Amino acid sequence: MTSSSSNHQEAAAHPEILSLDEFNVAIPQDVYDHLSKQYASLNDDGGGNSNKSEHIDKILDCMKRSPVDTCCRVNNIHSSVNEVQDGLRNYLMTMECCEIDDNQQQCEYMIQQHDILPDLITIRATANNNNNLYYSKVPPNKKQSTTSENSEDFNIQNTVNDLFPTWQLRHEQGWPTTHRCVIIDRFCAEAVLRGADIFVKGILCADAGITEGEEVAVYANLPRSNRSSKTIITTRGMLLQNYSDRCVFIGIGISKCKRADYFAQSSGLGVTMTSIAGPSQPPMNGVLGNKMILQNLPSIVVGHALDPQPGEVILDMCCAPGGKTTQVASLMNDIGLIIACDKSRRKMISCRDFFQVHASCIVPLALDSTKALLCEEEWKSPKKIIDTASTSSTDGLKDVKGFYANSFDRILLDPPCSALGLRPKLQIDIKSSKELLKAADYQQRFIRNAVPLLKVGGVMTYSTCTINAYENEHMVKFILDKFPCMRLVSLSHLPGLPGLPDMGLTEDECKMVRRFDPTDTSLDTMGFFLAKFQKV
Repeated sequence: MTSSSSNHQEAAAHPEILSLDEFNVAIPQDVYDHLSKQYASLNDDGGGNSNKSEHIDKILDCMKRSPVDTCCRVNNIHSSVNEVQDGLRNYLMTMECCEIDDNQQQCEYMIQQHDILPDLITIRATANNNNNLYYSKVPPNKKQSTTSENSEDFNIQNTVNDLFPTWQLRHEQGWPTTHRCVIIDRFCAEAVLRGADIFVKGILCADAGITEGEEVAVYANLPRSNRSSKTIITTRGMLLQNYSDRCVFIGIGISKCKRADYFAQSSGLGVTMTSIAGPSQPPMNGVLGNKMILQNLPSIVVGHALDPQPGEVILDMCCAPGGKTTQVASLMNDIGLIIACDKSRRKMISCRDFFQVHASCIVPLALDSTKALLCEEEWKSPKKIIDTASTSSTDGLKDVKGFYANSFDRILLDPPCSALGLRPKLQIDIKSSKELLKAADYQQRFIRNAVPLLKVGGVMTYSTCTINAYENEHMVKFILDKFPCMRLVSLSHLPGLPGLPDMGLTEDECKMVRRFDPTDTSLDTMGFFLAKFQKV
């Protein structure tokens, strides 16, 4: 186990430059120990030899890479699987993702409908040419215009003289000598590894002299976690030769403007990526409009587990950013009523605009679902509450305080969690294991409201995007122990693994839930957990 990304002790004036393969996601020791114990049973090799740290190390290693598949969920309200497949093929053609061979167009990406989830279309690179970048600190050398057999030393000096005449010792610090460089922030880098391009706001520093149309090397700024007493500060707009922190090579792109515009403009595209250090991911932002939505595979499984039916009244207790909500509407053919909540008004205003594009049966509410259960004697249906509620003149959201017991046919509960399953992830933001326990306590508050709100015979799904069993298997046990009216329903027909053993559930109960493990190469997904209950 490595709790920091490098043990290198560099001089303060020199940066630490790593390949994505060399980089290790830093995690606090007590968080690491907390998770390692949960996964200890998965490390037994069958001979009784167990290294309790092994499995969690594999998960952390997977966090650096995005899943190999780009998952596109079809919006059945506005399109069909065939239409979306055709649209994706045409889009990838225009992206110059195809090559001509013997007068046949062969797409570099394979587009397929999922064999179990009918509204899921996956895009996968047929040949990943970026694997070498994963192990590289610098881009491969550009093709030389001369055919003479020049030595490597001569080539280095030649390119340094051409590109960096005032920085002759550049290569000794580890920077590429064939490309100028751009360094971006961590959040921008995680998006790039999922196929996004780079907007100017994500750029921290860059080489002098970058011009529009120039090929550049892209690095992610990942500050050293084991800094000495002297703090390293990377300021936006800094010249690369003054950079002395830690960074990771993540790919190659084409600059869409000159260097000065990176820092003078408040918005706009800075670099379009051509190759990334990991699975090839096509840029998909805004593709096909309301006909499809990008979603992770486990999130799409949630909608199928809930199995909504046309005409039902459904509650999504923590809906932002809204992807699962719109899938529920799609599966209902936009017939029925979906109440979509989040306590953040800002998030719900964004969701409102998103919902309007994709479905008409969704009512967005700025409502804290931990306080959504009304106890007044006069029972009113959710539809009547919505129809009689006042509307904000500022943002158009309905003013609703809550709902009565036994109001909803189905409830989708995907509460705030520690998010330890998200991929790609280059930094763990959880500071201690106490935060993981607090997350579980908070989730219980949602459950205590959800169960009474559900009708007898109704269905509830519970899901998280974390690998922490205290928010997953332990929460299923909490529901079964505290609410005898809730019965666990099997999801064994859907993709995923059984629950973690020895974490509160029986062997049969483990088989009924779905756990998504980043190390499972058959699915290659984010870390995720899903359980389904029926109220009896």
